[in-house]
Amino acid sequence: MSAHTDQEWLRGRASLGAAAQWTAEEMRVIADLGYALAEQGRDEEAVTVFEGLAALAPATAYFRSALGALKLRAGELEPALAHLNAALAADPADLAALTNRGEVYLLLGDRGAAIRSLETALDLPLAQQPGNPVAVRARALLNQTRGPALLP
Repeated sequence: MSAHTDQEWLRGRASLGAAAQWTAEEMRVIADLGYALAEQGRDEEAVTVFEGLAALAPATAYFRSALGALKLRAGELEPALAHLNAALAADPADLAALTNRGEVYLLLGDRGAAIRSLETALDLPLAQQPGNPVAVRARALLNQTRGPALLP
């Protein structure tokens, strides 16, 4: 770490990743590892990877979104919601985070918040792409939340 970057980090003006001089490519490779671990069902290891990345680059929505998804999968709804809200604060158009947040709200019994989150997700341009699996999931969750009378 350079002395200047050290001082910027200590003053809260630089991320730990910048202070440690991690490149975006290095963080992407580690994120790919975390994703692969999650795909293999090795969720605890994936959480460790994404927690480390979130500490290095707290403003990166993807790391917090991944943590939210993993916490949701583990049934840890309050931590999932906190991570998903942090991801959405960094990137309000994160389709996966909006969809997962809708599911968390549904599981917490907050039907109105679930509908709002899922409708916001489905209004995104990315959700308009035919066959987008996250949009398909968002639509299914929205239909489940609203009830069978509103199925398309």
